[in-house]
Amino acid sequence: MDYSNWDPTLGASGSDDGTMQMWDTRSSAGLAPVRFGSSPVCSVQFNPFGGFLIAVGCADRKIYGYDVRKMVDPVFILDRHQKAVTYTKFLDIRTVISSSIDGCLMMWDTEDCSPIRIYKGHINSRRFVGLSVWRNGGLFSCGSENNKVFVYDKRWGDPVWIGGFDLAAQPGCDGNGVFVGGVCWRQTGEERCTLVAGGSDGVLQVLEGERRLCL
Repeated sequence: MDYSNWDPTLGASGSDDGTMQMWDTRSSAGLAPVRFGSSPVCSVQFNPFGGFLIAVGCADRKIYGYDVRKMVDPVFILDRHQKAVTYTKFLDIRTVISSSIDGCLMMWDTEDCSPIRIYKGHINSRRFVGLSVWRNGGLFSCGSENNKVFVYDKRWGDPVWIGGFDLAAQPGCDGNGVFVGGVCWRQTGEERCTLVAGGSDGVLQVLEGERRLCL
């Protein structure tokens, strides 16, 4: 679920029934449902940088963008993932980061509908492992099925930091079934960053650091 930044009375939700539903918080009635056939809707996000776009991630491996003023046809469709899209997050007004259980993240230009970069390193083949963008720093993070937290810089395809939970877990193992299922950046500050990560075993960690400046 997500709320609109430009209209706090407007919300949206996705469902396993294959619909994305718009809501007016002043009424119990739904607005402008969008149906995606039998494919569950896994994520929705309004563009927090302005404009009227909402990005929708679906189990059919695609990301759909709609203008909320006219919920008829999508204004863009992003199609390159190999499995269900689990999260979609805006990095800036025209750039979207997506995650999938195909084990990679992708950065997209929503104006020409092309992937800019693919990010790999974390393990994700079955579960929702979270995705969060630190908009001030150009970083984003996700969990992993080997019980670790991965941080990526938008400029490079490999992770710039790995850590947080069971650092003894070997690459490729599933951490005895424990995985990091949720991450969230604190959206304040320019250099110091705070990231919260939650594991499937109920452990919550708060991680702090500073973004390195390239000389």
